[in-house]
Amino acid sequence: MALKPDRNIFSIDKLRKSEDGPRKVVVYLPPGPTVVATTSASLDAFTLPSTVFPLDASVVRINYRLGSSDLESPSELAVFPTPIHEVATAFSYLTSSMSRFNENEDEGPKICLLGSHIGGALATMLALTEPNSIHALAVSEPMLDWVGLDEVLDQLQAAEISSSVTPRKTQAQIQAQKQAQKGRKTGQPRIDNKSVVAAVKEMIKLRSKLFKTPSAYFDPFASPMLFLRAPGRDTPTGTMGDQMTGDMGLADLDGGYDDPDAFGPYDDDWQPSSSSLAPSSAPATDNSIDFSAESNSISDPAPVTPPRRRKVLRRWPAVGNPDSVILPRVKIFVQAPSQPDAVRRPMEESEGIDIVSGHAALMRAQGSEMVELLRRACFVGREKGFAEERVKLELRGQNLQHGTVDNADEVAIKWLGEMFQDENDES
Repeated sequence: MALKPDRNIFSIDKLRKSEDGPRKVVVYLPPGPTVVATTSASLDAFTLPSTVFPLDASVVRINYRLGSSDLESPSELAVFPTPIHEVATAFSYLTSSMSRFNENEDEGPKICLLGSHIGGALATMLALTEPNSIHALAVSEPMLDWVGLDEVLDQLQAAEISSSVTPRKTQAQIQAQKQAQKGRKTGQPRIDNKSVVAAVKEMIKLRSKLFKTPSAYFDPFASPMLFLRAPGRDTPTGTMGDQMTGDMGLADLDGGYDDPDAFGPYDDDWQPSSSSLAPSSAPATDNSIDFSAESNSISDPAPVTPPRRRKVLRRWPAVGNPDSVILPRVKIFVQAPSQPDAVRRPMEESEGIDIVSGHAALMRAQGSEMVELLRRACFVGREKGFAEERVKLELRGQNLQHGTVDNADEVAIKWLGEMFQDENDES
């Protein structure tokens, strides 16, 4: 059967009644603007067996505004925080006891969230701010940290300059070489830095269109990773990456929050690598990518070097008793690296730049870090095994059991179906 949303969020009609227990609702958030073409941009396109979701389950799509394909002028572009407000309002409509949606209902619906790219980030934001109202979260390649793009770009470009002007290997380069050799031994592919740089630049261009100021993407509601750790620097009036977009005729960037601690207390001395995309912040079992040399070798070309901040772990939830909330089941789907036999030899200078693989590496690293942060910050005082069971990372693209290629969004839908069937789950 074709799986299509039964209602959009602006409808006040009742959804399907559940014969036993609360109403079952899948809340779907579309991917929004992205720098890579997706083969699975819409939930409407999927054809799945009728057994994926229970027969009494319904699908609700939140049609948030962000960007437009029918713009008459750039001023009509919908930017952040518009989608944040619209998604929050729509979700409140679904969960509030005062809403017409829940009129004459004894209990709220059992909600599972589904999203990808920007929609995945917005779904993650809901899971972290409304955890008690959500049963499970499935996101595919979510864009969780807009802040770290500049740092990744600086590191990779500095590494390229250093390697081109310094004949002698630095300690960082030696370490990078060791990581590459280790990757070859374990079958882990190597990603061309130029592909990652190209993907980062495209993401920065997209960011400049979706956010008017740096303070807008330093907001944890836009970059959900900041709910769980500090950004690592103060909110700038402009960034090196944003200056790159000046020739595009975009609006100037202006100031941000005055208080660098405005998003919550710093409760831990844990400090990941200087980039949210560095492999040291990923789980040990993940095929992480060593993107660059150590950040200590980077020098800021600006006259005044901004102070560096520790990317310390943050308390979750920021207020209240942690025992009063529990994070819903979470699974983050990211693209698996290419087959080892396709990347056994080093990338040659003459080979083309692959933005798709560079973007996949960025999303894979962000997903890996987010999984680690969720496990560390959201289950304080609980056993490690419990956190690992609740929060998982899945590499998609290759089904090791059947030798086929999996569609990430379709796999996520099937997983959510399993979550609805799990009636004994404590959440």
